[in-house]
Amino acid sequence: MIPVNKVVSIVLLIGLIGASSAAAYYYRQQGTAQETILQDASLQDSYKARVGDLTGQITTLNKQIDSLNSQISSLQSLNNQLGGNNSQLISQIRDIQATRDQLQSQVSQLQSQIGDLTEKLKLQQSRVIANGACTFWDCPSGGTGNQVGNLEFISLGSIPYAGYVRVSWSSPSNRVSFTVEVYDVNVTTPIQRSGIFSIPVAANATGNAWFTGYDCQPVPAGTFCPPVTFSITYWY
Repeated sequence: MIPVNKVVSIVLLIGLIGASSAAAYYYRQQGTAQETILQDASLQDSYKARVGDLTGQITTLNKQIDSLNSQISSLQSLNNQLGGNNSQLISQIRDIQATRDQLQSQVSQLQSQIGDLTEKLKLQQSRVIANGACTFWDCPSGGTGNQVGNLEFISLGSIPYAGYVRVSWSSPSNRVSFTVEVYDVNVTTPIQRSGIFSIPVAANATGNAWFTGYDCQPVPAGTFCPPVTFSITYWY
């Protein structure tokens, strides 16, 4: 259990990753430099998207290589017809061959990147923590229930390896955030009615996890929060 006085809450700020539309979230802790801690896409999805992008680039480059090979063949045929010693044609052929060789080198580099990403995908394992579960009051299946507050604690089970927790949720009328305690830091998502986020976790240093409801009402029995349906997977 992490001492209360050691827990540092994270203030999240929204930013953008490169030129893509994928949102990232950053935090500043005690005046330190800005660091990325949360991203709303899973590593698996990111790897697969990158493989698809690299494959598309390879296809484009191979088409260019085919076109250059066709040009080389035509120029070589013309040079042969002219006796095989036309210096201008030979120079053009060499220039085109150099360009083709550069493109082939780029293809090899991209294929190597795809190989690395594919190996990472093979190595990744996962454990489903919850799949379509319901929490807070009025869940169709009863849910976990909460009569005394707006917090719903979720058991993540053992986290023996560094990785990330992929959490998604939706609710028609309850804005919530999801928090995971990692070392002495509470990593908290933005407050939304629905969301998909990937939160980095540390080996044997990940503690409590919980949803916080923000559209709750006091009732005689405690606090009423509309239900939230969620899924959580631990990737490592």
